[in-house]
Amino acid sequence: MSRLHQASERLKAALERLEMVAESAIEQKSQNSASDTEEVEALRGQLAAMRADYDRLTETTETVSRRLDGAVDQLKLVLEDEPVKKQA
Repeated sequence: MSRLHQASERLKAALERLEMVAESAIEQKSQNSASDTEEVEALRGQLAAMRADYDRLTETTETVSRRLDGAVDQLKLVLEDEPVKKQA
């Protein structure tokens, strides 16, 4: 597993833990007082924004990973062809 993939997995796990804590806090606040509705909605909005950020980061990570894999493959091809050219 690549380091980039491992970092992505750790980020995903951290976000999931954060979501659980946020949802728990939202639930607790909504049970404690109806007057905290605005704060609860603000927390939900922040959580939604974090999820959207995570989705964008995941997409970017996948794109970077594919591009790096492609670049490595191209370098391997170039390096494999190099000894053939020297011998000829």
